[in-house]
Amino acid sequence: MFGEPDKSIRYDNPPTYDESRFPSFIDVMVWPADSEVHVTTFATIGMSEKAMHGSEHRVEIHYSIEGTLSEELTNQITIFLANVSLYPYINNTYFDWWHILPNINKVPGFPSAACLLLHPSFVENGWDLICTEEAHVKILNLVPITSEEFELSKKTSIEALLEFMVNEEVSFFQPR
Repeated sequence: MFGEPDKSIRYDNPPTYDESRFPSFIDVMVWPADSEVHVTTFATIGMSEKAMHGSEHRVEIHYSIEGTLSEELTNQITIFLANVSLYPYINNTYFDWWHILPNINKVPGFPSAACLLLHPSFVENGWDLICTEEAHVKILNLVPITSEEFELSKKTSIEALLEFMVNEEVSFFQPR
């Protein structure tokens, strides 16, 4: 991705969770924005340890936000990502590209967003799938969206949502 992360935080599986169903840990790696890349990027490691209910693939999460972040916001985002990563295991479901998680409530760094779009690679031939002997691991890029954008996707389609975002010049990474 961008070389070694500047920060890595491990969130261990809480003792109240069934070890057979939940990943034993979630690491959240952080690559801060710099003079070449003006985006702070986060990535989970650990979700792909366990299969999700109803799916043959496994996943890891990437999350990016434009700019240099405070330590407080960085920590909020790592906790947020660790919690989001447990969602499919808690709810006996799975994550996949183009799914939307509605009613997230508060997305750190994106005060107007209340939902998350699970997006594949942002560029053609980008990194969105890792194939191992055990399983295929999809990389899911979390894109914060508003409740109104979520409603648009429900009433029309993901394609219409993406077209709207392009037409309105909505950045996937700029806080809004």
